[in-house]
Amino acid sequence: MNKNLLLFTSILLFLGLFGVGVVQIFWLKDAINSREQEFDKAVFDAMNDVSTKIEDLSFHPLLSQMMQTNKVHTNENGELVIEMYNSYGSDNGLTYSTDNAPGLSAQGENKLLSSRAYGQRPSADYYPPELQHMQDFMAHQVASMQPITELLDTAKLNEIILAALSTHGIKTSMYFGVTEYDPDNFVLLSKNAPLTELLRTPYVVGLFKRSMFDDSKMLRLYLPDRKKYLYSSMSPMMLSSSVFFLMVVAAFILSFQIIFRQKKLSDMKTDFINNMTHELKTPIATISIASEMLKDNIISESSENRSKYAGIIFDENKRLYNHVEQVLQIARLEKGELQLNMEDRDIHSMIETAASRFNLILEELNGTIELNLNAHHPVIKVDEMHFNNVLNNLIDNAIKYNKKEPMVRINTSNYNSGIQIEVQDNGVGLSKDDQQKIFEQFYRVAKGNVHDTKGFGLGLSYVKSIVDKHNGKIWVESKLKEGSKFIIQLPYSA
Repeated sequence: MNKNLLLFTSILLFLGLFGVGVVQIFWLKDAINSREQEFDKAVFDAMNDVSTKIEDLSFHPLLSQMMQTNKVHTNENGELVIEMYNSYGSDNGLTYSTDNAPGLSAQGENKLLSSRAYGQRPSADYYPPELQHMQDFMAHQVASMQPITELLDTAKLNEIILAALSTHGIKTSMYFGVTEYDPDNFVLLSKNAPLTELLRTPYVVGLFKRSMFDDSKMLRLYLPDRKKYLYSSMSPMMLSSSVFFLMVVAAFILSFQIIFRQKKLSDMKTDFINNMTHELKTPIATISIASEMLKDNIISESSENRSKYAGIIFDENKRLYNHVEQVLQIARLEKGELQLNMEDRDIHSMIETAASRFNLILEELNGTIELNLNAHHPVIKVDEMHFNNVLNNLIDNAIKYNKKEPMVRINTSNYNSGIQIEVQDNGVGLSKDDQQKIFEQFYRVAKGNVHDTKGFGLGLSYVKSIVDKHNGKIWVESKLKEGSKFIIQLPYSA
């Protein structure tokens, strides 16, 4: 994928994801605000129901008493007289002119006069509707002037409030207080009610709202768990929204990881193909030249020349075979088709044999190889062919990745349950980033845009796969320009 296209796609997807996140945050915020408004409305509706309930509780007994004791008649001046007696026996009388009596019809007045003419006390049925309304009104006024503590107690008020809140779908802890005459004068309080919070609460409604004489009675409600209740009621929506958003984010991150991994793999495979082409072309070209020389009759007449060029063809053919075999072995490992032939082998003997193969190369480079074979029990079950390849790869890398006279040191020792092998060099070393990737397929340590060492980038990947097949461990310790140490641990019970 083109780098610019990949960058543009990344920016586009990031902006889209960011936009979705911002929109979702605003949507959740708006939903929370709406839920708070609905909650506040429900609380105030419940409190208004409480106010109405309290007013009805005080009004109905008083109205019943008025219906039994009131005297309603007209006096000698033609005025309507309503005589009311309160619970203390005192006479509260209201006098209205017939002309000024609010809404009193002639029919209603005649009913009253007729009943008075026969010396009867008018019953409720004889009261005209206008007068009944007047009685209701006066009963409300009288009730509103009574102290709230005479109308109900804390337990009754608590019961009324809880019932009203429950009716409106609110089930949370609450504290209440009722003030009278003064905003700070609490005459009724719930148990352990916080006065400071009650004075600051926004949930305040007046009691006896129809009173013309007393508007000082106020009901205050404090809900300490308001926020908790709101968020808990919205938690399913908020949780599901968050989960789905996180799923989108996870899919976004995973997609980009896959894209970058595929791009990296594509680049590595391209490098592998280039390297493989170069590695295969070299022996093929050498074989071709040697063959041309043998076809020349003048050159081929000499037995020495024939032997020389035949040896070159044999060596290059073997080199070509080894390259192909290395790629095939990696393919078998990936498919799980590689079967190991595990037998008891002397690791020290295998290390000595592998080291001897590199003596000529080291002599040409003025290098040395040092063996410190200190393991007391060197015999262990391994696949001889594949573990020889492991040793050859590690020694070959120690020589190739070196700008100085190579010095290779191989140490063995025993650990708790097996043998430890260390292959140490004085080469170029590895950065921390390279140390984490060195065992990946096709990975080669880059030096700018130049790979000045031969290979496919499969050697260490193959080494790790074989060690893993032996149930062993391999890791590297390295510093740039100070060399590297590859450590292998093989258990006896592989």
